[in-house]
Amino acid sequence: MRWQRTLEKSVEIRGAGLHSGREVTLILHPAPENHGIVFHRSDLGSVYIPAHVRFVSAERSTLSTVLFDGQATVQTIEHLLSALNGLYLDNLVAEIDGAELPILDGSSRNLVSAISEAGIAEQKKVQKFYRVVRSEEFVSGNKYLSVEPSDRFEVDYEIDFGPDLVQRYHFTLSEASYESEISRAKTFCFESDIHKMRAMGLARGGSLANALVMGRNSLLNPDQQTYADEFVRHKILDFLGDSRLLDRPVVGRFVVRRGGHAFHTECLRSLWEKGSLALSVPKPLSTSADQAQVSGKNLLPLGQ
Repeated sequence: MRWQRTLEKSVEIRGAGLHSGREVTLILHPAPENHGIVFHRSDLGSVYIPAHVRFVSAERSTLSTVLFDGQATVQTIEHLLSALNGLYLDNLVAEIDGAELPILDGSSRNLVSAISEAGIAEQKKVQKFYRVVRSEEFVSGNKYLSVEPSDRFEVDYEIDFGPDLVQRYHFTLSEASYESEISRAKTFCFESDIHKMRAMGLARGGSLANALVMGRNSLLNPDQQTYADEFVRHKILDFLGDSRLLDRPVVGRFVVRRGGHAFHTECLRSLWEKGSLALSVPKPLSTSADQAQVSGKNLLPLGQ
């Protein structure tokens, strides 16, 4: 078990949005026990949107994850939520004076540094988790996700962009493993897609400094690469953010193939709505958590 956690003090981060290209200020504020993670659109006054899957706009969540409460959106939230998930932060207000969070260097490294600068404070309430209680499988075209019970968060992720670009990585969440294995993995794109994205009004803030760009045969900016298998590690970074879109963290063992933001969040929504998650206080990670025996799987086709 562990205590709930928040920031010791507020911290400010400035930068441009990946898709809008607009400069914004993001201020992370401490919040009390059982508050959860909430976005505040300060440019719109008192507009607060909880970081919860019920507010995800599936039709907008193609190249980033977007929340929409019926009147306002918050876009590209996945890197911040990934850092909060990776550092076990539970209660926080993310104040932003625009619609899109800053992309910074394309990873969550700068967010981790800002959180470390602010400091992490333990609170007086035990943090409960959503535990996967039965195995499920989801498919949508060539996308696949399965989940089964575990007392920790772990994921096997595979990307497949053709025979020359297949990457796999297994990750088990801890603060140390998140910072060393995942937080520095930059977002990526293909040179052939840039014109199309910009014609759609996207990637206006993208550059060779905040995204790995794959040309026909090689990276255009290999000097920006941290890991040999950085693409799949960044997909895990995104998945950690997308899976934090509930009022509490989720623990379970996930297998994902060719996932994306809309697919990640639709699977999470289905698990939450269908009763596949149970609220519980987990045992310490030193227990043999991953030896749960699971029953047969249910195949649940999804629309995207």
